[in-house]
Amino acid sequence: MRTSQKRAGKSRIPQVFNLSQQLCLWAQAGVVAPRLCHNAFDCIGCSFDKAMQRKKDYGWYAAGLEQPLPEGGLWTEERWRRLPAQERKCRHMLSGWVSSMYCINGFQCASCAYDQLWDERALAAPSDPAPTHDAAGFSLADGYYYHDGHTWARLEYGGRVRVGLDDFASCLFGRADEFRLPGLGQAVRGGGLELAFSRQGHQARAVCPVEGVVVARNPEALKGGDCVADSPYQGGWLLLLEPARLQRDLLALHHDQGSLEWMERESQRLGDLINAETGQRLAATGGHAVRDIYAAAPGLGWDRLVKEFLQP
Repeated sequence: MRTSQKRAGKSRIPQVFNLSQQLCLWAQAGVVAPRLCHNAFDCIGCSFDKAMQRKKDYGWYAAGLEQPLPEGGLWTEERWRRLPAQERKCRHMLSGWVSSMYCINGFQCASCAYDQLWDERALAAPSDPAPTHDAAGFSLADGYYYHDGHTWARLEYGGRVRVGLDDFASCLFGRADEFRLPGLGQAVRGGGLELAFSRQGHQARAVCPVEGVVVARNPEALKGGDCVADSPYQGGWLLLLEPARLQRDLLALHHDQGSLEWMERESQRLGDLINAETGQRLAATGGHAVRDIYAAAPGLGWDRLVKEFLQP
C-alpha cells in the first residue's frame, strides 16, 4: 500500500472532454468580462448563471456591474426578440458543441425542448472516440482523469461524469465474468469501493473516482466483461454520474502530464513485482503489456494485486 503523491499545480477549471474552448457563455455573449466556465457548461446548475438570470429581472449589467447594456435599462423578453439572429446563439453553439443553433426560447435553457434533447442524448453510450497514447506499456485516454485505484473519470459536456476501469486494470485482471454496479438513482462515494467484478471465482472491488448519483449504467458491461477488456475507454465504460462535488473530486485525480508520470510509476511497480515472481519482463512484443497479466503470472496472487493496485 502506498501514499498518494500530492497533486501540484493543478488547474481548478474542470476540463471537459473533447472541447477546446472553455470561455463562459456570458463572456462569449459580451455581457461579462472574459472568464472561464467552472461548471462544464452545465448552465442550469451553475450558481453564476443563476445570479445573472436574476439580474435580468431588475437590470442586467456587464462586467463589474458598472456598465449597463448598450441600450440601457431592463433586459426584457421584447428586447431579446429584437436581437438579430447572430446575437441569439444557443449556448450549445457558443460552447462549440454544435455548429449552428439559435435560441428560440429567450435564453431560458431550463424550459427548452432542444436543451432537453441534448440532456437525453448524454445518457447514451459515448460517440466521440477517445484518442489514446502509450504510457510505459499501457494506454491512457487523452483528456481523462485517473484515480490511483486505476479507474477513470471523463467529464462530459453538460457536467456529467462517465467512469470506468483503465487499461492497466484491464490488462492486469483480464476479462471479467461479471460486473456488479450500483443501481440507477443510487448515490456513490468518491473513493468508495463501488465497482465490483469477478473472474473464475475471484472477487474484486474498485473505487469510484468521483462522488455522485448514478444516472446510467452500461448494459453491455453488465452482460460480461468483454467490452471492458476490448475498449476500456470507450465501449467499456461502467457508469454515468451526476456529480456532487465535481471540482473537489477532480483535483484529487491525475490529469494530462500528471497521469503519464503516475502510470510510469505504476508500470515500474508492477514490473518489479513480476520480475521478483517470475524473472520476466512486463512488456510483450510491440511494447504493450500482455493483455492478461494475472493469467500469465498467477503466482502474483489475485487478492494481492487487488489490494496493491485497485484499493490504494
